[in-house]
Amino acid sequence: MLSKSTIKKVGITGAAGNIGTTLQKGLGEKYELTLYDIRQIKSAKVKCVEVDFGDQKALAGIFDGLDALIHLAGDPRPNAPAELTLRNNFIATSFVFEEAKAQGVRKVVFASSNFYHEGSVAEALAGRLRHLITLDMSPTPLSLYGESKVFGENVGRHLSHFGIQFVALRIGWSVPQDNPALYGSDYMRAVFLSHRDLIEAFVRALEVDTDYLVAFAVSNNTHGVFDLKETRKKLGFNPQDNAENYF
Repeated sequence: MLSKSTIKKVGITGAAGNIGTTLQKGLGEKYELTLYDIRQIKSAKVKCVEVDFGDQKALAGIFDGLDALIHLAGDPRPNAPAELTLRNNFIATSFVFEEAKAQGVRKVVFASSNFYHEGSVAEALAGRLRHLITLDMSPTPLSLYGESKVFGENVGRHLSHFGIQFVALRIGWSVPQDNPALYGSDYMRAVFLSHRDLIEAFVRALEVDTDYLVAFAVSNNTHGVFDLKETRKKLGFNPQDNAENYF
């Protein structure tokens, strides 16, 4: 069993990306971070490791000593060439999870995506879905990127049978400017995730005591399409922001 005080050393893969950059700032005072990315990260405050997650040999031992690992790394483009998504989202995720298990990491937090429900989101925005999307609804990915998130969640369930706590966050849309009005689409209004809510969702994921948990990571949007009741109850995540307040 993990307690809040147990999680101290946290690794972040894909730390140079959009979400990783926000988490660096938001988690740095609370946890001892190690940052991993295929690109070089320069920081005077924390340990940084430049690594290709698709190279299994390069991963040997790099997670040693971590209490928890946040796995963000992957190609975030739904229209990326199939070979890149296969390597960076499917194969690399498998390598990362196996190395985390081998090094005794006790918790993995996986950056899943609203693209897990891609088809259902499209139906909701078109007014053809008469209810909010719940966590237990079947996956409806329409892209290889979305399929990679379904894959990651299922591999995480496998990890949980080996004593590793696994939390998958189906993340909405968080942008560097933290302002959905700059994008202005119905999709953004539905799935916007503020920086404040993003950080809180990951803190809750690191602190919750569970074997396996899936939750939504979106703000409390007026035009949201996700049912947050189970997320609030099981993760303890109560988003504070609303896309409509920015317009």
